[in-house]
Amino acid sequence: MTRCAPFVAVSPKCARRQVIPMGERLYRTTGVIIKRIDVGEADRVLTILTPVGKISANARGIRKTASRLAGHLELLSHCQLQLAAGKNRDVVTQSVAIDRFEAIQHRLYTMAAGYYVAELTDNFVTDEDTASPALTHLLASLQMLCQPCHVEMVMHWYTLQLSDVAGYRPQVFDCAVCGALLDEHAQRWSITQGGMLCPDCVRADTHAATISLALFKLLRFVQREPLAVVAQTVQPFALHTQAFRLLRQWVVRHSEQPLRSAVFFDDVRLKEYQDY
Repeated sequence: MTRCAPFVAVSPKCARRQVIPMGERLYRTTGVIIKRIDVGEADRVLTILTPVGKISANARGIRKTASRLAGHLELLSHCQLQLAAGKNRDVVTQSVAIDRFEAIQHRLYTMAAGYYVAELTDNFVTDEDTASPALTHLLASLQMLCQPCHVEMVMHWYTLQLSDVAGYRPQVFDCAVCGALLDEHAQRWSITQGGMLCPDCVRADTHAATISLALFKLLRFVQREPLAVVAQTVQPFALHTQAFRLLRQWVVRHSEQPLRSAVFFDDVRLKEYQDY
């Protein structure tokens, strides 16, 4: 069997740009499966977030009952991968699951949240520079969702962290226009200007939304505090609803991609609270 080249020998992009001996076409990496699409009778195309970027890879025969790859390449799984560089798309040749985050799959609510953050990641991560910090935040969020926590708070935290990584950090401590320190009198939120506006700069965006003081404080808290603190903080259902609406508008505007999983998550979230 051809031995795999070391991880640093060849990157996915380099492998596709040049003719490389077969022994060097193989490379290893780790990553989280953030998207999967069934193709043909038994194959599946995977989108994998790795420390050096997103990889689109073909998992051949993975939907067959006897496939050795099937249990290691589920959505949201963190995997050690060996791939063969292809001309248009790489091919997964080996995979070992590092963490399947199985606790997420045991509850519909956390599963819906997992799908949400996976789609958000796929929409926002577009280059190598954002991949490594995005992967770090994604793993932290998935690990937290496996523990007792407030799911909405984890999702708000991840949304703001991913926005920061992608270069779209909303301003909630300083005015997005003049840079003045904000206080409790700030009420206007402007997507086009980059966040909160002080009372003197509200004319910069006549379409800026008016938000409650509670929502303003929530955004500041989530952006400032570590995940371990944020995830254990209780907030009202209605306030979370406001936060989701505001942050979705923010990410959709800047990623230029819809969040299709949001409808499913909202339905599951509402049922979760009704049952509770």
